[in-house]
Amino acid sequence: EKRIREGAGLVMLGGYHGLGPGGYAETPLSRILPVTLGSREVGQVTDPFLPELTPEGVRHPIFANIAEFFPTKNGPAKTAGLPPLDGCTRLEGTVPTAIVLATCPMTENQMPVLAVHSVDRGRTAVFCGDTTRGWQQGPRALGQDSPFLRFWGQMVRWLAGRQGEVETTAG
Repeated sequence: EKRIREGAGLVMLGGYHGLGPGGYAETPLSRILPVTLGSREVGQVTDPFLPELTPEGVRHPIFANIAEFFPTKNGPAKTAGLPPLDGCTRLEGTVPTAIVLATCPMTENQMPVLAVHSVDRGRTAVFCGDTTRGWQQGPRALGQDSPFLRFWGQMVRWLAGRQGEVETTAG
């Protein structure tokens, strides 16, 4: 927690043993996250879906040059073919300073799938999707562009407080 407040970045990922189900709601990390994790019994969304970008998500540096792969409230993805996530870890809610970038359209209240916020001089993000590997494998198998490397590269750069182009080929 101290390191994040001093300027580091942190991303927490969902999973059957992550976030609330992993007991993290009872740790100091929960105080610096953009979401309320919920209890160990908060559960999972098990239906496949594509995250729906919020207006903030469309404009955020994490989705720079890849927003067209994702649906929004205004309509479907402009670039079709991105495989859905297999589901996500449920979250209880967001904290007042959170910026929700993407939501799960399979939930009543449009639960966040990706939320971020600043904590003193640092930044945190929670991504509860299961899993993004299809975003790389599916489109590549069809000879199509994939947002996978840009998504993760841009997230890491944003968390580190850096902007810039992202390498789009795996090394």
